[in-house]
Amino acid sequence: MKGQTAMEYLMTYGWAILIVIVVVAALYSMGVFRLSGGVACSPCFGYFAFVDYSQTAGTIRVRNGPRTIEIGSADSTPAGASTTDCPVGTPCSSGANIDITGVPNTAADPTVVVTITYTDTESGLSHTDSGTIHNK
Repeated sequence: MKGQTAMEYLMTYGWAILIVIVVVAALYSMGVFRLSGGVACSPCFGYFAFVDYSQTAGTIRVRNGPRTIEIGSADSTPAGASTTDCPVGTPCSSGANIDITGVPNTAADPTVVVTITYTDTESGLSHTDSGTIHNK
Protein backbone atom coordinates (compact mmCIF):
# COMPACT_ATOMS: atom_id res chain seq x y z
CA MET A 1 0.00 0.00 0.00
CA LYS A 2 2.82 2.39 0.85
CA GLY A 3 4.47 1.67 -2.49
CA GLN A 4 1.32 2.58 -4.41
CA THR A 5 0.93 5.83 -2.47
CA ALA A 6 4.55 6.77 -3.10
CA MET A 7 4.21 5.96 -6.81
CA GLU A 8 1.03 8.07 -7.14
CA TYR A 9 2.80 10.94 -5.35
CA LEU A 10 5.78 10.78 -7.72
CA MET A 11 3.59 10.53 -10.83
CA THR A 12 1.43 13.49 -9.82
CA TYR A 13 4.37 15.77 -9.10
CA GLY A 14 6.31 14.43 -12.08
CA TRP A 15 3.53 15.50 -14.48
CA ALA A 16 3.24 18.88 -12.75
CA ILE A 17 6.99 19.49 -13.09
CA LEU A 18 6.92 18.40 -16.74
CA ILE A 19 4.10 20.86 -17.50
CA VAL A 20 6.00 23.70 -15.80
CA ILE A 21 9.10 22.89 -17.87
CA VAL A 22 7.08 22.94 -21.12
CA VAL A 23 5.47 26.30 -20.22
CA VAL A 24 8.83 27.87 -19.35
CA ALA A 25 10.34 26.56 -22.62
CA ALA A 26 7.45 28.04 -24.60
CA LEU A 27 7.82 31.42 -22.88
CA TYR A 28 11.57 31.36 -23.49
CA SER A 29 11.07 30.62 -27.21
CA MET A 30 8.69 33.60 -27.47
CA GLY A 31 11.39 35.88 -26.05
CA VAL A 32 9.66 36.71 -22.76
CA PHE A 33 12.92 36.37 -20.83
CA ARG A 34 15.03 38.40 -23.29
CA LEU A 35 16.63 41.18 -21.25
CA SER A 36 18.75 42.84 -23.91
CA GLY A 37 17.55 45.93 -25.70
CA GLY A 38 16.55 45.76 -29.28
CA VAL A 39 13.84 46.66 -31.68
CA ALA A 40 10.15 45.90 -31.38
CA CYS A 41 7.44 46.15 -33.99
CA SER A 42 4.23 47.30 -32.33
CA PRO A 43 1.65 47.80 -33.57
CA CYS A 44 2.94 45.63 -36.33
CA PHE A 45 1.71 44.83 -39.81
CA GLY A 46 -1.70 43.31 -40.30
CA TYR A 47 -1.13 41.31 -43.50
CA PHE A 48 2.65 40.88 -43.34
CA ALA A 49 4.49 39.03 -40.58
CA PHE A 50 7.37 40.98 -39.01
CA VAL A 51 10.54 38.85 -39.18
CA ASP A 52 13.52 41.06 -38.28
CA TYR A 53 15.02 44.54 -38.43
CA SER A 54 18.69 45.42 -38.78
CA GLN A 55 19.53 48.91 -37.53
CA THR A 56 23.02 48.87 -39.00
CA ALA A 57 21.84 47.80 -42.47
CA GLY A 58 18.61 49.82 -42.31
CA THR A 59 16.67 46.79 -43.52
CA ILE A 60 13.39 45.39 -42.29
CA ARG A 61 12.30 41.88 -43.28
CA VAL A 62 8.64 40.93 -43.42
CA ARG A 63 7.00 37.77 -44.71
CA ASN A 64 4.23 37.90 -47.28
CA GLY A 65 0.81 36.65 -46.22
CA PRO A 66 -1.19 33.79 -47.73
CA ARG A 67 -1.86 35.31 -51.17
CA THR A 68 0.24 36.39 -54.15
CA ILE A 69 0.65 40.17 -54.26
CA GLU A 70 2.35 42.90 -56.27
CA ILE A 71 4.05 45.61 -54.24
CA GLY A 72 3.30 49.15 -55.36
CA SER A 73 5.57 50.97 -52.91
CA ALA A 74 7.35 50.79 -49.56
CA ASP A 75 7.97 53.98 -47.61
CA SER A 76 8.83 55.05 -44.09
CA THR A 77 8.29 58.02 -41.80
CA PRO A 78 10.83 59.56 -41.32
CA ALA A 79 11.55 59.17 -45.03
CA GLY A 80 13.97 56.58 -46.28
CA ALA A 81 12.57 53.15 -47.23
CA SER A 82 11.85 52.57 -50.86
CA THR A 83 13.00 49.24 -52.25
CA THR A 84 12.11 45.60 -51.67
CA ASP A 85 13.38 42.25 -52.90
CA CYS A 86 9.97 41.71 -54.60
CA PRO A 87 10.34 44.33 -57.36
CA VAL A 88 7.43 46.69 -57.96
CA GLY A 89 4.91 45.18 -60.37
CA THR A 90 6.31 41.65 -60.06
CA PRO A 91 4.22 38.94 -58.34
CA CYS A 92 5.45 38.10 -54.84
CA SER A 93 4.36 34.61 -53.81
CA SER A 94 2.79 33.74 -50.48
CA GLY A 95 5.28 33.18 -47.68
CA ALA A 96 8.10 35.01 -49.49
CA ASN A 97 10.44 37.18 -47.43
CA ILE A 98 10.38 40.84 -48.41
CA ASP A 99 13.39 43.01 -47.54
CA ILE A 100 12.73 46.74 -47.33
CA THR A 101 15.98 48.70 -47.42
CA GLY A 102 16.78 52.29 -46.59
CA VAL A 103 14.79 52.29 -43.33
CA PRO A 104 16.14 55.01 -41.00
CA ASN A 105 18.18 53.87 -38.02
CA THR A 106 15.96 53.75 -34.93
CA ALA A 107 18.90 54.75 -32.73
CA ALA A 108 18.60 58.25 -34.24
CA ASP A 109 14.81 58.15 -34.72
CA PRO A 110 13.34 55.96 -31.93
CA THR A 111 10.09 55.37 -33.83
CA VAL A 112 9.86 54.57 -37.54
CA VAL A 113 6.62 53.80 -39.39
CA VAL A 114 7.01 51.56 -42.47
CA THR A 115 4.12 51.57 -44.96
CA ILE A 116 3.69 49.02 -47.75
CA THR A 117 1.18 49.51 -50.56
CA TYR A 118 0.32 46.34 -52.46
CA THR A 119 -2.27 44.81 -54.81
CA ASP A 120 -3.76 41.36 -54.31
CA THR A 121 -3.26 39.64 -57.69
CA GLU A 122 -6.34 37.42 -57.27
CA SER A 123 -8.82 40.18 -56.46
CA GLY A 124 -7.05 43.14 -58.07
CA LEU A 125 -7.76 45.27 -54.97
CA SER A 126 -5.13 47.64 -53.55
CA HIS A 127 -4.24 47.67 -49.86
CA THR A 128 -1.99 49.63 -47.53
CA ASP A 129 -0.38 48.06 -44.47
CA SER A 130 1.96 49.64 -41.93
CA GLY A 131 4.06 48.71 -38.94
CA THR A 132 5.70 50.83 -36.26
CA ILE A 133 9.25 49.96 -35.25
CA HIS A 134 10.39 51.12 -31.79
CA ASN A 135 13.92 51.22 -30.43
CA LYS A 136 13.70 49.70 -26.94
